[in-house]
Amino acid sequence: MQHTFGYARVSATDQNLDTQLEDLTRAGCTRIFQEKVSGTRTRSHALDELLAAVREGDVVVVNRLARLGRNTVHTIQLVEEFNRRGVHFRALDLSIDSRTPAGKMIIGVFSSFNQYERENNRQKSLAGIALAKQEGKHLGRPAGRDAEKVAKVATALERGLSVAEIVTLTGISRASVKRYRQELLASR
Repeated sequence: MQHTFGYARVSATDQNLDTQLEDLTRAGCTRIFQEKVSGTRTRSHALDELLAAVREGDVVVVNRLARLGRNTVHTIQLVEEFNRRGVHFRALDLSIDSRTPAGKMIIGVFSSFNQYERENNRQKSLAGIALAKQEGKHLGRPAGRDAEKVAKVATALERGLSVAEIVTLTGISRASVKRYRQELLASR
């Protein structure tokens, strides 16, 4: 059975949800998730509840597209998630309805912008990494080899201790003990 859910949000506690609630009720919403939170806050409990409630074939309606997400990128990501999950989406202010050809086209344009933004960020990131490498900067986490730990493992192995015993005795992780053991065997 298809459900029509509404989502209403205002960004300040002194703002009123009444207009949004009236519009969503007129649009046929049988359940409306509502909250008064800052758009920049990362967690949105009512939105999380909405995302948990919707199923394939359901419809999510917002009074204004800008009320859905924290920012443009977040809004586009939510619309894409609805689309992936087979949930229809309507924004009353822009007459967007994902069930219509025009609505599908607009959502496709949104997705294209989001893909462009992701690719643009990826290219910037790769360029930054290349520049850092060119400047000789070390990337990633520090090297995991610790000469003192290798010496402890070597001594323990010479005494005939097992990997499990070395882990218990030294507190060095099992993976590190095995790696050091392999390195020591390879160097002989």
